[in-house]
Amino acid sequence: MIRVGIIGMGFMGGVHFRNWQALDDAQVVAVCDANPITAKKGNIETGSDELNLERVAIFTDVADMLASTELDAVSVALPTHLHKALSIQCLEAGVHVLCEKPMALSVEDCDAMIAAAHSAGKQLMIAQCIRFWPEYAWVKQAVGSGDYGQVLAADFSRLTYAPGWDADSWYSDPSKSGGIALDLHIHDLDFIQYLFGSPAGIRSSVVRFGNGVPGHVATQLDYQNNSAVSATASWMMPEPFGFGMSFRIVFEKAAVSFDGTSLKVCPSAGETFVAEVAEGDGYKAEIEYFAALLSGETNEIKITPEQARESVRMALETTSK
Repeated sequence: MIRVGIIGMGFMGGVHFRNWQALDDAQVVAVCDANPITAKKGNIETGSDELNLERVAIFTDVADMLASTELDAVSVALPTHLHKALSIQCLEAGVHVLCEKPMALSVEDCDAMIAAAHSAGKQLMIAQCIRFWPEYAWVKQAVGSGDYGQVLAADFSRLTYAPGWDADSWYSDPSKSGGIALDLHIHDLDFIQYLFGSPAGIRSSVVRFGNGVPGHVATQLDYQNNSAVSATASWMMPEPFGFGMSFRIVFEKAAVSFDGTSLKVCPSAGETFVAEVAEGDGYKAEIEYFAALLSGETNEIKITPEQARESVRMALETTSK
């Protein structure tokens, strides 16, 4: 049985809690949040049901949780600027770490986290959930199999309206959140890296809000193989637009498109069809994978800390000029 602690009981902490508790071979035994009300109830502003914390130890200090509870692993679901320090603290305490994306605010912070994991001999995984999202996982398999030939063009988008967080929110402070590059754009940049490796170059066009903060980023990635690979992230959509993630991929022998709901495959020869994908979402799949890594049920490498570091580097480059 994998004994798990959840650090940070906001929206994503609740997601981790529920998915860990759904596993037969894992049990959340402790939760920690600096806000004692959030620690006990979860983030009530998400509209989710309150979490069942029966037989779960509740802490407001990570050091106390690590000292008082026998843990095998933790989920770090904290604001981005806290990822480095808390991940290293847990690794040095001999605990495996699943840390929310992005890995950290800088490449240097990522390097410190990687060094701590190596020194401790513990697993450090960054929860880049799109690698595990069913439709995206289907594409990874299709690219790897070569069934439709080489990829000629691929375009990914992640569009929504500007965050409505108040001035006191860490999301509103790019020095704590990383802004659109690390919060939103990194999802597709990481998946592109997962498909094709690191690009030879990155070129981005950035539209900024009146306060100078980037609000829309359109990125071209150079793979020096005559393919066209691009990604767009926006916080400039009108609020009624909501949120949309999508992609379009042109293979030599097919075209594939995802509109956020269904994955349509149009082969050069044969009927167009909607691909069957795994049930659930990427949050569920990433936690199942991490648990399988810890239990030795799999040795398949779907993400490494070094790859997560590279995604941070790529994302930061898109808005660096």
